[in-house]
Amino acid sequence: MDSMPDRTEVEAEPSLSTRAAVLHGARRCLGVPALGIGLSMMGFGAVAHDLGFTAPQTIATTALVWGLPGQLAYMELATAGAPVLVVMAAVAFANMRMLPMVVTGLPLILGGRRLGFLARVALVQFVAVTVWTQMNNDAPALPRRARLPFYLGFVTVLYTAGLSGTVIGYSGGTLLPDPALRVAVFMTPLYLLLLVSAARHPTNKLAVALGAALGLGLYPVIGDVAVLAAGLAGGTVACAAGGLLDRRRGQGEPGDG
Repeated sequence: MDSMPDRTEVEAEPSLSTRAAVLHGARRCLGVPALGIGLSMMGFGAVAHDLGFTAPQTIATTALVWGLPGQLAYMELATAGAPVLVVMAAVAFANMRMLPMVVTGLPLILGGRRLGFLARVALVQFVAVTVWTQMNNDAPALPRRARLPFYLGFVTVLYTAGLSGTVIGYSGGTLLPDPALRVAVFMTPLYLLLLVSAARHPTNKLAVALGAALGLGLYPVIGDVAVLAAGLAGGTVACAAGGLLDRRRGQGEPGDG
């Protein structure tokens, strides 16, 4: 008896309409992805309130920077009275980790569509680690023309959750105990680990394992740069190992039968 297809494959029929793809993306974001981002931004909103930032400033920071490390860097440096150029450089470097995800994720999102430069810039503004991971997990099973609508549905819910969490955290974050805010920060990493644990290709799991091991070893030596270095090294080694494994499997197939 044939095994039942997973729900992503069921949703990804060739006849998937634009509206259905948008709704599918929105549904995939509801739950842990939206909750993780919402809780993380709730913690950010509470921090911004404690630092004396206004509500419009706090919401605008989430909306425009859209990356917790960059948002926190902006808040800390702005509070310290750093020059504008220094603040801009710090935010840019904090969000530099997104550049590889944008470069590799944009072709996957577009699915062969041709868009102008400004349209592409607008699209990648919403890319986050959560979005990139989910797209790599779901997009290969989707029709190419359905990937952009799926992405738009997913990021609309995620962006709304992030902004809502910021507002809630700013308005009532001081009512929450510190342990609750600390737990909220770990919701997104926990979601990403769960998503990777369900990955079908061992390369994804190997990349995470190598990155974590290298990060723990490098952090005492090079500090925060260890996150970037470990991710780059671990991902490169895992991709090389995965490619070698795939080639060996391909070479072994003709003799199987």
